Formats: sequence, structure tokens, C-alpha cells
Amino acid sequence: MRYRNLQNSALISVLVAGVAVIAACSSGSDNPSGAGTTAGGTAGTTGTSGTTSTGTTSSGVTSSGATTGGSTAATGAGGSSGVTTGGTTTGTGGAGGSGPAGPSVCDGKGTRLLALGDSKVDDFEGAVISPGWSSFNDVMPTANAFHITQEVGGAVGTGHSGHYAGTGAHTTALGGFGVGLVYNTAIDKVAGIFCVDITPFDGVTFWAKAATAGAKVAVNFIIPETSFVDDGGDCMVKTTCYNHPSKSITLTTSWMQYSVAFSEGAGGTVGATPVKVKTVLQELGWLTPDAAWDFSLDEIQFYKGTPPTGPAAHGDAGP
Repeated sequence: MRYRNLQNSALISVLVAGVAVIAACSSGSDNPSGAGTTAGGTAGTTGTSGTTSTGTTSSGVTSSGATTGGSTAATGAGGSSGVTTGGTTTGTGGAGGSGPAGPSVCDGKGTRLLALGDSKVDDFEGAVISPGWSSFNDVMPTANAFHITQEVGGAVGTGHSGHYAGTGAHTTALGGFGVGLVYNTAIDKVAGIFCVDITPFDGVTFWAKAATAGAKVAVNFIIPETSFVDDGGDCMVKTTCYNHPSKSITLTTSWMQYSVAFSEGAGGTVGATPVKVKTVLQELGWLTPDAAWDFSLDEIQFYKGTPPTGPAAHGDAGP
């Protein structure tokens, strides 16, 4: 995926969105019990290259991507083709949400439907790190030199967690592409799937901790409206893309649960047009503004209503 440097309002670089399909999460309030208040805002840009994952290989600048789409929210599967009234064309959205009439990568079979049982995103209990993960970090002399790793010891008494740490990054505040993790919840270009239908859920919940109290991580919701067509999205003009809805959370040094509702994703735009998470999702991102970072994630899942506090025990949303 690509992200925009919001402070400079310019595209810095890219992390291709074509990683393997494996998905599901939960949400709610981003304040853990006993934790401080969260900090708002959108953080980070993506790197120049990502890790190779099942399905597609993250390369430098672009991936093959889709070649159709609208510059704003497109009419989704089951939506109307649009009605023109007084010079303004509107459409009734299906899977891709509502917006100007036009095709979307989410139309028809481009969206995979999820059920309430398909809530699990990742619990890091597999034999190796899921190929759905990509890490990016603007470090020299080798960009993207640090990757997420699986470590013994997880939240809520589980066996493993995901750990992401490094130092020496060129931050977005200094014009670099920053640091972050991206998890592909939907995109499988070979199968023609670019979105998952998240209407059964309210948001994403996960457990996290940091080596330093007060470290911040912005949870990004990557949606087709803000994803460039070459990355598998609907946004047609690259300089207006990549500003995804997000919410920043503040971590502690102990495992705490954090939940972010889809409705809490703020700051997303396509150019000057605000966009929000509607009914579909492509990827999840955890971006940090720090040059030196050290945080862990575990038990990531979609949720409905009250976020579950135990391990991510439900079915995997992947195919």
C-alpha cells in the first residue's frame, strides 16, 4: 500500500498492497482499561518495498493492480448505476459503499463476504509469521531492513506474539516514508478478490505493548477509495490517494487490549474529499511516527458489539 505524508501533503513512497489473503479483526474504544487517553491523527507513509508474500510480491513502486475504479467511493456490488438529478450523479452503494457511479474493484466477486464466525485476523500461533504481513521502514543504508518476527510469549497467556522493532528510520516528519506494519485482509489479485465485506463487524480489536511507555501507533484502515489502482484500489490519481482513515493509540509497557471502531477512522481523504470506512476493507496498518520503535501485537480480530477479551478463537476470514 501507499500512504501520504500528511504533514507535507505529498506522496513520499510506497509499500505495495499485494500481499496474501488472511483476515479478520475487532473494535470499540481505543482506550484500554487503565490506560491513558489516545492521541488522534494519522501517521506514517509506506516504504519503497515490502516483504514477499503469498499471492503477490511486494516490489518497489507499484504492483500490477486493477485498472478500473473511480476517484472516490464507487458503487459497490448490488448498487445502482447512479441517477443524475440537477447535474449531480449519485449511486446506491452495495459492497463498495455509495458514491459517484462507476466500477469498483469491490464489485461483484471482487468482495469476499465475511460471517460473524470469520473474525480472526492473526494470533501469531502458526509455525511462522503469516504471509499476510508486510513491514516497511525508511532506514539506511538498506531500506526495509527490519521485519515483524514471531516471539515466544503472547497476550492473555497465549504462546506467541508478533514483535516489530528497529532504529534509525527517516520519519515522515523529516520527509521520509517512516515505519509501519501492513496486514492484507483481502487482496488476492490472482483470484480477483480485492475487498472483504465487514458489515458483520463494528471494528478491530487487538492486544499490544511497547518497550517505552507512551509510544504511539496509528491504526490505519486501507479502503479502495484511498488505494491507488495499481495497488488494487479505486483511486485513479496517485497524488490524491493514500490518505487512509486512521486513529492513533498510546501504548504502555504491559499487554493491554485496544479496540478501534471502523467509525473512528478519521482523516481519510481522496484529494480534498473526505472518506470513511463504509462496508469494505482491504488492509490494516499499524504505523509509528518514531525513528526508533519497539512494539508487539497479538490476538487481532474483528468484533461486533463488545470486543472479546480472550484469545482470537474464531474462524479465519481468509479463503
